[in-house]
Amino acid sequence: MTVPGSCLHRIRASLHIIAQGFGCTRDFLKERNNSAYCRLKKIPCGCKQQARARHPGEKCGLAVCCGLLLICTSLPGGASPGFASRDLNPILQSIYLPGYAPQWSEDEWQLSHTLYVTNTSQRQTAGDETLLIDVENYRYEFSLSHRINDWVIQGSLPLISNQGGFLDSAIENYHDALGLPQGNRPSFARDQIEIEYSQDGMIAYQQTVSSSGLGDISIAFGYHPLENNTAYFLGIEFATGSQADFTGNEAIDIALWMIHSQAISLKANWYGLVGATFPGNNGLLKDLLVEQIWIGQIGVNYQFTDTTTGIVQLDMHSETIKNSALKAFGNSVQAQLGFHFNELIGRHSLDVFFSEDILVGSAPDISFGLRLSRGF
Repeated sequence: MTVPGSCLHRIRASLHIIAQGFGCTRDFLKERNNSAYCRLKKIPCGCKQQARARHPGEKCGLAVCCGLLLICTSLPGGASPGFASRDLNPILQSIYLPGYAPQWSEDEWQLSHTLYVTNTSQRQTAGDETLLIDVENYRYEFSLSHRINDWVIQGSLPLISNQGGFLDSAIENYHDALGLPQGNRPSFARDQIEIEYSQDGMIAYQQTVSSSGLGDISIAFGYHPLENNTAYFLGIEFATGSQADFTGNEAIDIALWMIHSQAISLKANWYGLVGATFPGNNGLLKDLLVEQIWIGQIGVNYQFTDTTTGIVQLDMHSETIKNSALKAFGNSVQAQLGFHFNELIGRHSLDVFFSEDILVGSAPDISFGLRLSRGF
């Protein structure tokens, strides 16, 4: 098979990203002894202070994976539906993590409503770090996008609510019925909200009451040449959320990413997203976040009928909190499983999906998603 010159250029760029990933690990080894821990708000909690360390290879491991994914998504292919999903850890929801949301139709507006429901019960300890998450989270996103010739603009407005919820009992019964492990769930009181992260003997993040409010609004600009199925995006997330409502980091985040899809057969496609986000340093997570987070998605879909498509997708991102050894803030991999129903009513389409953490503890226990879209 002959590879086009443009693809070879992207492959060379991908190999450069992989080399940077390994170089970052090398530099990390050289400078590890000179690095300083991030400054935290000093609120005593009585935790035992111990030294912690993350394996140096983990720091840039996802950079290598993203470079490989970029190589895999460099060849021409066909349009493909996927899920615009993300990690819904309530502590990390203020971070800009773009999802797979292509617009293949030219000169068309697309409007969508997305609802996520996430139930999390986690207790993690590593060295002098402790994490407790017991919450039911709701996230609604109103999105609007438009494409003119080779150019795409996308906007998203989120509403976020952290509650005690009502699904704890139903999820425990579901686990019992299927013989699945309950994890830490039996040790938590049902339908309560409690979120606390402690580091170096100090409370760095805490929420014990319900909250709701507007999240951080984002706008993305994309370049999508008509002759292929690869699109390139630059996105900005504005500080419209509130630190008091736990809905934003009161800082501007920037992200760069590309998406691509490729036909496997007449009924099957695979697709991918790879990029990086650069979170602002402010709000409740000030001085805690890393400077750059790698993001990636890869999925396969199969068209069962003219209107029904099954989808399996992996969502990934690199570590988020500096020097943390907790799984919740390290490299994350979760699976999204669901269906896309095209032209459900007129020009409306519907995505129905749920997620499970593949790297256990690196994402919420379970999330449910619905996305209703319409082109006009």
